[in-house]
Amino acid sequence: MRPILVSCLLLLAGCGDSSTGKVAADACVTEINQRLAGKTFEFDKGNLATSAKLESGANDIWHLSTQIVFDRGLSTEFTQNLNCKVRVDKGSASVLSMEFIWAMKDLKLDGSAGS
Repeated sequence: MRPILVSCLLLLAGCGDSSTGKVAADACVTEINQRLAGKTFEFDKGNLATSAKLESGANDIWHLSTQIVFDRGLSTEFTQNLNCKVRVDKGSASVLSMEFIWAMKDLKLDGSAGS
């Protein structure tokens, strides 16, 4: 019986930060929408929220990540990885940094670099 109780308590403890992860994800989504206004893109907000990890040694800084697809279904479609760093304090969140990372396969190298 005791191992089951411990397992349940650990499971509940893991769920305690899900609301903080959602607050952090909401801040990232707002920032993404501002930075990419006018562009066609999509990403999984749920995936962004579940990726939330507390920074080691900090109790208020969260790292989140997901993939963003631009121009889905068009010949110009490409994917980038997104890293978002957020400070959550008393239920409010502010984005500290946002990084879009190109996949090498999506770069179109035509030999004209540096021209």
